[in-house]
Amino acid sequence: MSVAPMPQKPQKSELGSSELHQTVRGGEHVLIRRARSEDVALYQDFLADVSAEDLRLRFFADIADLSAAEGEKLAHLDRHNIVFVGIDEETGQMLGLVRLKEELDEETAEFAIMVRSRLKGHGLGWMLMQRAIDYGKEKGLRRIYGDVLAENASMLQMCEELGFRAHDMGSGMKRVVLDLRSQGP
Repeated sequence: MSVAPMPQKPQKSELGSSELHQTVRGGEHVLIRRARSEDVALYQDFLADVSAEDLRLRFFADIADLSAAEGEKLAHLDRHNIVFVGIDEETGQMLGLVRLKEELDEETAEFAIMVRSRLKGHGLGWMLMQRAIDYGKEKGLRRIYGDVLAENASMLQMCEELGFRAHDMGSGMKRVVLDLRSQGP
């Protein structure tokens, strides 16, 4: 995956508050920023553009309606639950998101990521994951992990390219783990 994003220099203030302007392979100009409570209004349209198969790969089950539960998670942001969104700068649509949920030890966070199905393979997931990794380093986290269906080859490949190590959990699941302290700054 060779994406050559040209991020603008982030402004430092609140941890994770920097905004990045990127272009994905489809030509969309994307603003990657920390989610805001008003982004909940974008969630219904976003989910409508995610295929049933992509929802199954993300949530490990056939899902009929996620809007209420997932919208609530997106609205419930705090210092232990952070979401970065990719917003189309021309249309204002949410194109993807990555969520980090810190564990009680405050050194580990679980990630969850999803992009619009039509943008799979365009580099947006890579950009969102890289933003989550950068945030984890800024925050001083020790590791980031996620659970992935073993059949989700594209997700596993992206994680491997980003430095994650996959561990078989049985039942068709793999846990991908990135040791942030071995990554450097």
